[in-house]
Amino acid sequence: MGGDLTVKSEVGKGSSFRVKLLLSEVSRPRIASTKEDRVRGYVGPRQTILVVDDNEIQRELARELLTPFGFDILTASSGRECLTLANQNKPNLILLDIAMPEMDGWQVAQRLRRSSRERTAIVMLSANAIDPSQLPEAERLYDDYLMKPIDLRQLLKKIHALLDIEWTYEAESVSAPASSSSPLAIPPRGDIDELISLGEIGHVRRILEKLLEIENVSPQYGNFVAQMRTIINAFDLKRYAAALEAIRSRHA
Repeated sequence: MGGDLTVKSEVGKGSSFRVKLLLSEVSRPRIASTKEDRVRGYVGPRQTILVVDDNEIQRELARELLTPFGFDILTASSGRECLTLANQNKPNLILLDIAMPEMDGWQVAQRLRRSSRERTAIVMLSANAIDPSQLPEAERLYDDYLMKPIDLRQLLKKIHALLDIEWTYEAESVSAPASSSSPLAIPPRGDIDELISLGEIGHVRRILEKLLEIENVSPQYGNFVAQMRTIINAFDLKRYAAALEAIRSRHA
């Protein structure tokens, strides 16, 4: 994607990783908060989403992003596997990677459209921009597309439009500031340290597991857990770290 990834490692001392990306400058950075940040599920029968990508990491990332919302997630590592699963399970939506060996995403989309009477929604996934004008019959092959890496907010917007589902949202009161008359109960220092460490390595799934553990063992920390869960579900690791550092300073 036009970037650079390097690693330096020395036995007994550790490793350092450096990533360089070609990104446009943000003149006025701010935290973008949208209603998609508060989505927790949807109303109605369970929907099935088929994720097709020859990269296992990309498939599992999509599964981790979408499973918490109540979707049944199927994955396929090739175009042929996609066609088989689509025929057997009739998914409501297919997230289809373009660049795959043997049979690329466009070839798979063509076969899906020819073989099924029901028009399953198809979202094409690509690390490069898609120019529909250069693709014959492109409008009939797919319904929308997304650039990689997947932006959860954009994906939820497209799912909402294509599947015509009604989202359920986390209550506004959950993200209310903690400056109320009753102070926010905060977990022990050890739990805060662990949450900060997990944030430093970006282990979102383990963070959510730790928050659930705190909530189950000590219900009195429910407001703290709700606020942290709201932030981490928005993948706002910078805000997450700042909030926990402020809380840790209260333990000092």
